[in-house]
Amino acid sequence: MKAIRALMLKQFLEIKSSFQLRALTLIAPLTQFIVFGFAFNFDVENITLSVLDFDQSTESRALISRFNASGYFKLVSFLTKDNEVEKVLLDGTASVVIIIPPDFAKRLTQNNAPTLQCAFDASSGNTAQIASNYVSAIIGAYGQSIQVSMQERSGAVGVPTAGNATLEPRVWYNPDLKSRNFFVPSILALILLLTTVIAASSSIVKERETGTLEGLIVSPITPLQLIIGKLAPFMVTASITMINLLILSAVVFEVKMRGNELLFAVLSLVFISMILGIGLFVSTISRTQQQAAFTTAFFILPPMLFLSGYAFPISSMPEWVQPITYFIPLRYFIVIVRGIFLKGNGLVELWDSILAMLICTVVIFAASFMRFRKSLE
Repeated sequence: MKAIRALMLKQFLEIKSSFQLRALTLIAPLTQFIVFGFAFNFDVENITLSVLDFDQSTESRALISRFNASGYFKLVSFLTKDNEVEKVLLDGTASVVIIIPPDFAKRLTQNNAPTLQCAFDASSGNTAQIASNYVSAIIGAYGQSIQVSMQERSGAVGVPTAGNATLEPRVWYNPDLKSRNFFVPSILALILLLTTVIAASSSIVKERETGTLEGLIVSPITPLQLIIGKLAPFMVTASITMINLLILSAVVFEVKMRGNELLFAVLSLVFISMILGIGLFVSTISRTQQQAAFTTAFFILPPMLFLSGYAFPISSMPEWVQPITYFIPLRYFIVIVRGIFLKGNGLVELWDSILAMLICTVVIFAASFMRFRKSLE
């Protein structure tokens, strides 16, 4: 036990004296979390909008004002001719063009639904689809308000319309439909994974570079004691980072945990242990700190990023790719962290992901330990 304490103290002193390690374990995760939390946002706002209003009526201006006040669209220009539509879409001045027909107000007052045209720049298919949904919602809401106004003027308020069904949607877990609520918990997991793997692997590789690892090998310290002494400080720093990221999540992004904090803390420690196991394995196949960082960036980050469900739903992946995702450890913690954060899930709902993460942790640590022990020999 004295040997482990001495190694832990040595590692803590190394972290304290090394600005690179302090920045990697404590500063970089917070900075990256803030930047990525704002950057990874699939919500579409400030869509550039041009309007070709052939009607020039009070009703058409009221409709335009709804687009301008929605917060989703930014009115950039009014057009006067048909041939200007393609021009503004082509040069990128506008992403959406609304074309209001000359009989718009007349048809409204006659309770005859007018037909509006809308042109989209669909070079970004996702943005065009979302913009189309926004346009449909705004025009639909405007049409309902006109209908209510006409009923009030005719004294027929409250009279049901035959065959008219009303939909009242209820959105659970993410009522504001903000993609940030979905991404922030998983960004937390991804950043913790990358920074801790690089820090832990680089620290062990540094011992090999400086020649101090050979001195530790010939000492009466066992490989297990060496691993615990080297990795335990990173367990502490990763736990501190996790706490800081949770605070930033609640304060900066207003994404708060709905589930049990104790359950999340325990599972986070398991996840950090798994990360340290990956870092240990990387250190056994790397000879320099640069090689350890290269291995993490090119062989660990891509599969974790693209196959864990972090950015793309696993259910949307090709069927032959989906079985591969079961071998991606981050997949299970992302399910856990999103479930606890957004839905308040507990053991009953998350037991399969928890079990899979525990198995991954044991397998990774066992393989890393055997590989590390073999490399020492």
